[in-house]
Amino acid sequence: MSEEQTVSKAGMPKGVKNVLLINLVIIAVAAWAIFNMYTETGAEILIAFATWSLLGTLTFCQIVLLSKMRKAWGMLRALIYTIALLQALTTMVLTKDFLSLWGVLAFFGSLFVVIYLIGLRGYLNSDGFKQWFGS
Repeated sequence: MSEEQTVSKAGMPKGVKNVLLINLVIIAVAAWAIFNMYTETGAEILIAFATWSLLGTLTFCQIVLLSKMRKAWGMLRALIYTIALLQALTTMVLTKDFLSLWGVLAFFGSLFVVIYLIGLRGYLNSDGFKQWFGS
């Protein structure tokens, strides 16, 4: 007789689902901002570069998390840290428009993204995530 092996498939943790949802919202806002930059305003090069980088990084993060690409996990953590630093620089640049309503919204939105990216990088290093991810 052969022994049956039971394979228990762990479901996606709630934290990963939250990360995927928040990333999707930030991707949508960044895409809208990019559209606005090129259609209505003459965007500064740094802000445009930072927004494109954020959009690409979070899209890459979505792909890595959904496909569980273990080899890209280390690169993703470094990339998120780099993009967080770039977004922090963008936040500093956005202080020049702080006296307008859109300037305040852009500043606090960018500040939220910086804090979120730092937290995301910490979450990717957590034991619970590593256990689910298989690293």
